[in-house]
Amino acid sequence: MEWFEHGDFWELTYPFMFPETRIDKAEEDVLSLLKLAGTENGDVLDLCCGPGRFAVPLARMGYHVTGVDATGFLLDIARNRASLEDVKVEWVKEDMRRFRRTGSFDLVLNMFTSFGYFHDHSDNMTVLKNVNESLRQGGKFLIEIMGKETLASIFHTVTDCETDEGLLLIQRHRIEDGWNRIYNDWLLINNDRLLGRWKFSHWVYSAAELKDMLLDAGFSNVQIYGNLEGEPYNSESGRLIAVSTSG
Repeated sequence: MEWFEHGDFWELTYPFMFPETRIDKAEEDVLSLLKLAGTENGDVLDLCCGPGRFAVPLARMGYHVTGVDATGFLLDIARNRASLEDVKVEWVKEDMRRFRRTGSFDLVLNMFTSFGYFHDHSDNMTVLKNVNESLRQGGKFLIEIMGKETLASIFHTVTDCETDEGLLLIQRHRIEDGWNRIYNDWLLINNDRLLGRWKFSHWVYSAAELKDMLLDAGFSNVQIYGNLEGEPYNSESGRLIAVSTSG
C-alpha cells in the first residue's frame, strides 16, 4: 500500500493539514485561480480534491464539478460539506494514474502539492497525460506545488511545531536522488504518547522541470507564476503555479 493510501495518516493529520483557515482561504482563492486560468464556465475536474476545498465553492458558483481522490476519509468529508451546502458535485474514489475521461473538462485543478507522489517518473507523466486527454481542446490545467527553488531556500533537516490541538508534530527531512526527491519522517506526539509515525517521499520539481514535463505530456503555452494572483515566480514565492493549455 502506498503511503497516501493509509487512512490513519489523513485522519490524524487532518486538523492541521486542513484547518478552517485553509478551508476559508480556498473560498477566496477560487476567484483568483479562475481568473488566472481564464475559465468563466463549464466542467471542472478537481484532481486530488481532498475535503472539497475548491470543488464545493466552484459548484456553488454554477460550475459542473467532478472531485477525484483516492482517500475515502477525505471524500466523506467532501460529500458532507457539499450536502450541507446543498450543492451537487460528482465524487469519484480513484487513483489519479487511472482516472481519465476523454474531452470532458474545460478546467482541471491539482492543488496543494498533490502531484509527484509516485516513485516511478513514468507514473507521474501518466497523470499529466491523463489530464491532457481529459481536457477539451483549449482547456486549461492549473497545478499548484511547492517548487524546488522555494524548498531549497527554506529547507531544514528537522522542524517541529505545536498544532492548534496542542499536539507536537516533528518532521524530519532529507533530500536525495540529486535533489529530485524529498524523504519525510513525521511523528505526531500527544504529551509522551506517539499517536502516529509516517515515512513518505515525493518528487520535487523546479519551474523548468515542471514546464518541460507538461510540454512532454502534450500541453502548450505553459505559464509559470509565483502565486494565484499571477505574480512572477522566484525563490521567495510561496508556491509554484503552472497554467497550461490542452491541444
